[in-house]
Amino acid sequence: MKFCKSILVWVGVAFFLAATALTALAQSSDQELPTAVLSNEISGRIMALDLGDSRLTRHYYAFEATPGDLIITVNSRNLNGDVDIFTAVNFKPLTKISIYANTIPPDVTKDLYFRTRQILILRIEARTPNDDPGTYHITFGGTFQAFSGGIPVAEPAEETAGASPTSGRGNKRLSSVGATINEPPAEVKEEVKTPEVATETPPEEKPPPRKTTPAPRRTNPNRPGRSRPTRQPARPKPAPAETAKTKTAEQPSEENKAVTEGEEKPPTEKPATQEVGGTHLIIERTDGTRIDRPMSTVRRVVVEGAAIVIVMKTGRIDRIPMSLVIRMAIEP
Repeated sequence: MKFCKSILVWVGVAFFLAATALTALAQSSDQELPTAVLSNEISGRIMALDLGDSRLTRHYYAFEATPGDLIITVNSRNLNGDVDIFTAVNFKPLTKISIYANTIPPDVTKDLYFRTRQILILRIEARTPNDDPGTYHITFGGTFQAFSGGIPVAEPAEETAGASPTSGRGNKRLSSVGATINEPPAEVKEEVKTPEVATETPPEEKPPPRKTTPAPRRTNPNRPGRSRPTRQPARPKPAPAETAKTKTAEQPSEENKAVTEGEEKPPTEKPATQEVGGTHLIIERTDGTRIDRPMSTVRRVVVEGAAIVIVMKTGRIDRIPMSLVIRMAIEP
């Protein structure tokens, strides 16, 4: 009987150590990817930082709680900091447990009451007051439930055997008295290079070269031994009368410019002797021409901007610039 009891005790101790090791496999420092808590106990270790480094080490864990009272017991050694509980959805703070390196007794217990099932985040934020590492051990009770999913968590990664507890830190450290602590250099593994097999690649087809024509060389006409270019005779200047005729033929008259696009050129004015009695619209222009039209054929005469607009009853519209008008009148 005693032998059986001793076997049961050893088996229980083995299970306890295995559970403790599983909870300490991964300690996530990312709030978005906490470590999933799969048993009612978690343990962790926080290493000392270099002298003058006042930063805090943070570990995040995720677990669940059912309706009722959740009991949290924190046991810490050589650590100063806080243990906080938040909701996983909106990261709302629920409680805070302060831990100190010289706390006696080292165990601190708190209760939380929940009305509904909740996914919770536990954050440990602490540092060691000296060069010795600090440890913590947290026990859950009451309505505690292992994490079953609902938010992304960090993947568990086992610690490599023989890894230095101060890995990830600088090669040189300072002790509390300012002495330099040198860490042993890490072993460098030689990489075996595999011989590369040369593969024949088909030759690339090059485009045919472009034919470039040489630029014409400039010749100096004053250089002896070469012919000078012949000068062309100057063209005779046209007479002033011919120049005036050419300009008058090329330039459109002011009356043609006044007519808008899409409208026909107005016909030549009839002499005043052909008009029958009645009132007439008379416009004398600067070039000596005269416009004489019976008012019975005119619908309206208006001034728009710098032009006189004559609207005929036939639908025809004449625009005469004001700068070309000497006199405008309506006479019998």
